[in-house]
Amino acid sequence: PEVGVESVDSTCFGRNYFNSLEVDESIDDNERKAVLAEVSTLKKIAADYHHPEVVIESVDSTCFGRNYFKSAEVVDADREQVLADAAALKELATDYYRPEVGVESVDPTCFGRNYFNRMDGDESTDDNERKILLAEASALKKLAVDYHHPEVGVESADSTCFGRNYFK
Repeated sequence: PEVGVESVDSTCFGRNYFNSLEVDESIDDNERKAVLAEVSTLKKIAADYHHPEVVIESVDSTCFGRNYFKSAEVVDADREQVLADAAALKELATDYYRPEVGVESVDPTCFGRNYFNRMDGDESTDDNERKILLAEASALKKLAVDYHHPEVGVESADSTCFGRNYFK
């Protein structure tokens, strides 16, 4: 931009608004300095925005803030609380993902009735009905395990059962 443009075409024309020889006398030097200072500040803000890796230095004593990404003063209680919460969430996720693992409780006020593993049976159900119920529960458990673990292959002894495996 410092090298001027020369044209030999007489139909090519334009006005340069930035290098005008006619200076408006109504603008005084103080206003010009204020405008230039404001433009310089805006340029610095734009550079700070486009280069976040540059460290910001402040000399104002009332300006304060916390850097959450690179803080030297990490509060140990907050860190321990976050780690404890993460461990509890991991345990809950593991309990949800692995229902075959039993639930253990050490709290004496925690109680409940297990309808599936009780020692005393209901006398109103006879042995045949009990066998049918246990067979159905075993089949449901096998279906749940097969659904929860798709990596285990399916084996069939029925010669009329056929299908195509699109994944192997």
